[in-house]
Amino acid sequence: MITPEEIWETAGLALNPAAVRRDALSGHPLLRRRAAGDQSLPSDLVPRLAADDDLGVRVLLAQNHPEAPAELLLSAFLEYTGYERELLLTRPRFPTAGLSRHAGDEDPAVRALAARDPATAAETADRLTRDPDPGVRAAGSGHPNLSQARLAELLDDEELAHRAAANPALEPAVMRRLVAPLPLPADAAG
Repeated sequence: MITPEEIWETAGLALNPAAVRRDALSGHPLLRRRAAGDQSLPSDLVPRLAADDDLGVRVLLAQNHPEAPAELLLSAFLEYTGYERELLLTRPRFPTAGLSRHAGDEDPAVRALAARDPATAAETADRLTRDPDPGVRAAGSGHPNLSQARLAELLDDEELAHRAAANPALEPAVMRRLVAPLPLPADAAG
């Protein structure tokens, strides 16, 4: 008789720790991919799969394992252009430092990474807001190192005004000017 665990394992829905370890150490990339996609992969095997020759193994590890290293998250984003690539950006360990070096990349998604780097120079952030790609322009409009003059220009730009209005570097006086014409809620007026 087949046990429920065997059914789950056969369907690839859940693996026991020994099976995950066996698959991670396998010479077959599809088995390593299965292990990399399992969140229960033991921590001691994460560095091994993070350095795997197979891009699929590295991407699945980056997408699924809570201990995927920051370097892997970035390299997976740079190398992989497929399904759910953008979800790598939501991983808590995705790095921000040093991303400004990608501001000139030919891939718009990679250029937009520069807007995530708090050390991106004001000139680079400004250049991002003028990029041919709308996603890069939007990302750049939220960068806190933008000059107040450029932020003022962006507030008048129909496409980017909302992103610029949410910029953390926006001066309080400008914020007050933006919200002044808004009606007050009925309970706050009186």
